[in-house]
This record gives sequence, structure tokens and C-alpha cells, in this order.
Amino acid sequence: MAHLTFVESIRPGIRALELAKKAGHRVTYVTSHLFDWLLGEEEKAARARCSDLLLTVSDSHDPDVLVEAFKKAGDIEPIDAVLTTLHAYVEPSAVAAARLGLRSTSPEGVRNARDKVRCRDILRANDIPSVRYRKVRTLDETLAAIAETGYPAVIKPTTGVGKVLTTIAYNEEDVRTHFASVAHNYEALRAGVKEEVTLEFVVEEFIRGSLYSVEHGVSAHGEYIPFAILKRKLGKHNRALETGSTVPPGLSDEQYDLVSDYCTRVVKALGLDLGIFHVEFIYAADGPRLVEVNPRIGGAVIPELILNATGGDMFDVLLRIYLGERIGIKRFPYGPETISTINVGSFEDCVVRSDLPANWFDAFRGRIISGAVNIVAGQKLRPMGGNHDNLGVFRVAGKDYASAVQRAEELRQEMEKVLGIRLVEAID
Repeated sequence: MAHLTFVESIRPGIRALELAKKAGHRVTYVTSHLFDWLLGEEEKAARARCSDLLLTVSDSHDPDVLVEAFKKAGDIEPIDAVLTTLHAYVEPSAVAAARLGLRSTSPEGVRNARDKVRCRDILRANDIPSVRYRKVRTLDETLAAIAETGYPAVIKPTTGVGKVLTTIAYNEEDVRTHFASVAHNYEALRAGVKEEVTLEFVVEEFIRGSLYSVEHGVSAHGEYIPFAILKRKLGKHNRALETGSTVPPGLSDEQYDLVSDYCTRVVKALGLDLGIFHVEFIYAADGPRLVEVNPRIGGAVIPELILNATGGDMFDVLLRIYLGERIGIKRFPYGPETISTINVGSFEDCVVRSDLPANWFDAFRGRIISGAVNIVAGQKLRPMGGNHDNLGVFRVAGKDYASAVQRAEELRQEMEKVLGIRLVEAID
């Protein structure tokens, strides 16, 4: 059996610990507890139950601290692999693992993916279709860049996660509003999230088309595996918001192969050599164009959605990859139904009706596959501004793509009426 060391985790990622423990592996979990707010009580209990060694450190974002933690864990039993499912800890984990010669993702590959300007530079150098872009720091630089790319344009931090501080600017007023509010919005970020976000930006041309994402695996045996492609939903009034996903994505086999080849070229060019990577792209009129590469497995409900739609367990193959196994598949097969999700978020500042029953969500449970929404009577809500502002999610099934998407939207509208507030509307 192997010794797997995890650095922090998202809520769904606790399943990786459970699978590792069930398989008889030794599990070390390293945490500073900074992101414990991401975990519910059930996940915290599972973390404790599945960890042979639970190491609390002063700063799990510091590679020097992680090196000492890995040495301590390795003194008990040599470590076979280091991994994390939480975006903020991918780079420090990879750096610390590399210093000790432990199996993990290449630190250089992680840096290439995390820095959106560096990523674009690498695509351009490798003749991989991309978008026009420019690194900017100030309002004036941004306006000058958009004079070349034109409106609309995307403004986003050169490093970041969850679409935080991202704006789609349709005119000069939108650009000025972005910079007028950016300092306040940055200071309002949670600790841990703030450290991931820079106040340097990249301006990118806005590519028209639908948004998709791929969970793309790379094994130690040189296998490049597009496990699953998801069609992503966006906010109707703010297309920077991710409001759900659907699997299968409605692509033909020819389109799937084209996307797979494109994403493999991107991952190879960046030097991402081991792991599962979340690749987002726009399917434009002339083919896929990269949005960004997250050098870790997709977060939130993506692994569970893929499991519902294909039967493929992302965390099982994640462990197998880090254990150095050959995976031996090309992609997960689709099941007989289409699965569609809605991420629930408030459209505006509001207060939930005071007479909302505590069990209001029970009326929806029989019509969904799974999900939960954390909204209670009298709750003050702020507008959804990014992925961390989700108030819940639910998944539904349909006989085909159109029926699954329609059913999800109908339940969202019904939920609005029950709550007495306006929810972010998703567009497919």
C-alpha cells in the first residue's frame, strides 16, 4: 500500500481521502485550517476519520512549512505522492514536493497555468489558437488595450480563482466601474482567497460562443485523457458568473475529438505532467479558444455531476494517477440520461421572507437527483459576484439535453417564488 499526503481540500475532495483509506493506503492530511469554512461538519469528521496523521501547520501556503510537514510524515513512512484538490495550495504543494523528490505535478507547469498572461504567451509561442490579450495595471492601460481588442472585453486578474474580480466590459463606463470598485472588492475577499488574486490584470478579447470545460487527466505513462466535457451555464445579466453545467454537453463525436486534441495541446505546452486539470474554453465559430486552465481537478459539484452522468469517479482516477498507475481509458462513457445543474445565487441585495418554513427545500427533493440550498427565513443576501457566493446547487435529469436544461430552469423559477427573492438567471 502507498502513503498519500493531501494538502487541504475542497468539500467534494474529501471523497479522495475516503477512497484512499478504503483502499488501505496510509493518509496524511496537512492543514492550517484557514479554509475549514469550505467544509461542513460531516466532511471535517470524515477528514479526521480517514487521516492516519492529521498535521496542523502554521501556513500551508508556505512551501518551507510544507517541506517540514512532508519530512515529518515521511519519517513515519516514505511518501509516495503529494496532491491537493484546493486551488490555493496547488503551487506550494508542488514546489515542496519537488524539493523532496516526491511525486506531484510539475511546479513549472502549475505556474504556467496559474499566470494567465504567461499561459497566453506559451500558447502563442506554440501556435495554439488563442485570443488577443494584454497585461495591464491601470485604468489608462486597460482603455488603451481595449482600443485594440474592442468591446466587449474581459478584464480579469492575472492569477485568481472563481471568477473573482472579473468583469466583462461592454463600454468605457464598465471599465471605469471595474477600477473604481476593485480595491473595495479585493479587501472584502476572504483570507486565503485574497492571497490567490493579484491586482494586475489581463485584458482579453471577448469571444462569442458557448462555454465548456474539460476534466483533462495526465498519467505518469504519458496518457492524455479528456475524461469528460461539460457545457457550462452563465449568468444572464453577468456572463462572468458560472451558474451551472450540463452533461453530456451536446457536442458531436467530431467536435469532442477536436476539443480533446486542442486541450491536450494546451496541457502539453504548459508542462502539466501529472494530475487532472480543469480546462475552460469557448467553442467559437472557428473552433475552441482557451478561457483558462486551473492546474487541479474541477471544484464544486463538477466531480459529482460527472459521476451522475457517466458513472466515472473523478476522485478514483485522480488517486490512480498520483499512484503512478496506467489509466487505460479515453473518456468516460455517457449514461442514458442528461444531467443538468443550477448554482443558486441571489441577483441583488435582499432579505428572504420572514415566514419561510425551515423545511422549504423538502418540496424539491423528490424532483432532483441531489442538492441542497442554504437559505433560511429572514436571511440577508448579497448579489452573487463569483463562485464563492453560491448559496446551493441542485441536479436534475432529463431524457435529453433540452429537457434536462428546461427542467432545471423550471425548478429555479419555482424556487424564486417560494423564497420571495430574485435568483440569478442562468443562460445555456
